[in-house]
Amino acid sequence: MKIEVDYVVPMVFPEDRKWQADLDGARGFRENAAGEVRYRSWGTEELLIRCIRKNLPWVRTIHVILARPSQVQPWMVGKHGVHVVYHKDIMPKEVLPTFNSRAIEMYLNNIPDLAPYFLYGNDDMFPIAPMPVEDFYRDGLPCLHYREKPFNPERAFQVACMNGLNFVASHFDKCFDDHWLRIGHNVVPMVKATCELFWQRWPKQMQASVTRFRLPQNFNQYIYSWYQILSGQYIDHRAPRTYLSVDADVNDIIQAIRTADGLLCINDNNSVNDITNLAATIRSEIMKRL
Repeated sequence: MKIEVDYVVPMVFPEDRKWQADLDGARGFRENAAGEVRYRSWGTEELLIRCIRKNLPWVRTIHVILARPSQVQPWMVGKHGVHVVYHKDIMPKEVLPTFNSRAIEMYLNNIPDLAPYFLYGNDDMFPIAPMPVEDFYRDGLPCLHYREKPFNPERAFQVACMNGLNFVASHFDKCFDDHWLRIGHNVVPMVKATCELFWQRWPKQMQASVTRFRLPQNFNQYIYSWYQILSGQYIDHRAPRTYLSVDADVNDIIQAIRTADGLLCINDNNSVNDITNLAATIRSEIMKRL
């Protein structure tokens, strides 16, 4: 079954002074401040786009979501087949400006000319080697894999996930208490019709989950995958993936970039304050695979 698949990735370029002014102006809405790590750039964004084009050649359009026109980078103009989408193109003005990726994820279906099927990934997830479309979709269904994991109420991310999971589960007469369904930090295959279904059936709940900065009440992208899983509309398959944290040994990171098959995720976190030298190394090693 041949299907059209797009790729969606949000990006932030924190050196942009207009974006900085927006952030400063929104501080009155900041009920839960996010650390600088959530916005910092490694300078690998164009390399990510090149990885997608080289290793996922069947992707139709790459949609890059940006906060404002001042975020546009020179390499986005007339190169790589990138379609730039601004927050204002997909989100209502009353929730802007937003600095919450979870809020953005609630409106992905509003991307102009979005294909019926699309991959959603963060800018730290690199298709580092060739992958067939069958790693993400088979027979018109998304390929998803999950593990049941113990729920830790001390972890803010897990609290938000459990809230979203039980919202979805309630419509299947299910409830999760001490365990949740962990899909993992990965490029996720999505179905546009499923995203639209949520807004058609539960618009008030969707809107109530949206905030400018991260809060436990937020839904996130996983609500769509959990719906696919709980409704049985998925294929149990996990695409090959290598995962490391940015605080891993630098030699392990280099080795992973050189040898990883499929997807490579190098996840940022607050434990590393200055990543200047590491970011340069990561860029150099990724370029060797392009």
